[in-house]
Amino acid sequence: MTLDRPPTDTATPTLREILDDHLAVAEPRVLSGHERLDAPVRWVHSSEIYEIGPLLTGGELLLTTGLGLRGLDAGTRKHYVQDLSQRGVAAVAIEVGRTFEAVPEEMVRAGSAVRLPIIELRAVVPFIDVCRAVNTAIAAREVDELRVRSTLVESLHDDLAAGAGVAPMLGHVAETLHAPVVLVSTSGALLSAHGVDDDSAAWRVVDRAVSEATVHSKGRPIARLIVGERTDDGPVPFAQSLLRAAAGPVAVGLTRTGVRGSALAARLVEDLVDARPMRPADLRARLAAAGVSVGAPTVVVPLAAEAPDPRMADAAVAGAELDSVARSIVDATVYALAAVPAGGGEGATDPVDRVASSLTRQGNRIGRTTVVVGNPCVIHDVGPGADVASALSASLRRCGRQLGLAASTAAGLEAGRRVFTSRELLVDEAIGGLDPALRTELRSLVEPLVAADGRSSSDLVRTLAVHLAHGCSATRSAAALHIGRQSLYQRLERIRTVLGFDPTDPAVYASTMLALRSVTREVHQVAHQL
Repeated sequence: MTLDRPPTDTATPTLREILDDHLAVAEPRVLSGHERLDAPVRWVHSSEIYEIGPLLTGGELLLTTGLGLRGLDAGTRKHYVQDLSQRGVAAVAIEVGRTFEAVPEEMVRAGSAVRLPIIELRAVVPFIDVCRAVNTAIAAREVDELRVRSTLVESLHDDLAAGAGVAPMLGHVAETLHAPVVLVSTSGALLSAHGVDDDSAAWRVVDRAVSEATVHSKGRPIARLIVGERTDDGPVPFAQSLLRAAAGPVAVGLTRTGVRGSALAARLVEDLVDARPMRPADLRARLAAAGVSVGAPTVVVPLAAEAPDPRMADAAVAGAELDSVARSIVDATVYALAAVPAGGGEGATDPVDRVASSLTRQGNRIGRTTVVVGNPCVIHDVGPGADVASALSASLRRCGRQLGLAASTAAGLEAGRRVFTSRELLVDEAIGGLDPALRTELRSLVEPLVAADGRSSSDLVRTLAVHLAHGCSATRSAAALHIGRQSLYQRLERIRTVLGFDPTDPAVYASTMLALRSVTREVHQVAHQL
């Protein structure tokens, strides 16, 4: 379906446009409310009635000669201005020379106090001609907006009927607006984009948003639909109205992408994400019905995944080499429960690592899917007082909240790292919740290294982070950094000199690690948006 190009101006004219295009011959002079000249005007009305306020609905430009104000005292004329402001009137234009030689000073002061534009018209202009011209233009624009919105919604419904997914839907929105459009989940992950060359360009659109609308599902916000600046530097037509109209079909596209696996599994996962109460016996029964092994000993590991298309994330989870998985797409995020046999004894594989490794082994097949693996829950031998369902629910929801953090972290790590554990992201999550003053003090511990790297590209911050992460082992640290041990020793000595203390000292080890995580987290966030 071919979409008509909408007008290049906004849905309703601004006060400034009306003054320039329709009232210029009246020699207008703005006396107050200069900061409101770009406010939209919904209608132009002329009246000489003093008590006109109750007849107005807001957004009007009121034209008057002031005849209804003749003979009134200053206090009454002041009240007239205040009442119009409370009614939401866009501006009052008063023709001088008939009733008043100049706009009364008390009206100007009242307009300034309530930020209502008071405009003096110093030449005569037929009010009926102004009203007819402007209101006809407003009505024509509203018809154009309705036509464009209707055509867009029809195209989006066609996409839904064809099962095309969210990407082509964003394409239609972007083509209609002649501007890039980006869809971001509430967790902060990039879901889809159109009209940009790469993820960095998409994040620049988010940072410089012209307009946006919230996408809801079942009354809950699940994503933000964001439009950037037009490619031809013109105004974005009807942006807010069109985004609101598109939000509904996009929500359907996100949430109906389909659930792989059984309906029973999907319903169980959805109930856990919604934190619905569930008895231990009911949980065991529903897990078994969903195909998730609950035989002793069994550990259930929750996880959450997001991708530009939820079907990509669903396929990544489904492709992992796991014994049994229950999963569902909830609000454009894939939530899943993976059953892992609880092996005991020395050398037993950690359930979380096992799930994470299974996902990581897919290599390139995981694509742009970001996964957070949560904390495990033991299912067998559940006592009557144990609330395993609440624990699973809390872990699932935390995974979902951490997806945005994982996506930004992935941008600053080695290529291909897309799978994270909830426990490794807890530090970054905690840092984000610190008092700003405490974060500043924490950063000050390693700020000299950041400054040194900025001056000479010495890579001291990364060197220290890698060294501490490898337990201060020179051999493993040098291998991870792809340098010789002697070079590592030289860097470590330089680090001690720059900092003025030994960051590997056990007494400051934890503080230094936290400071480095804080610094690298900020760097990753910046890089994510560049």
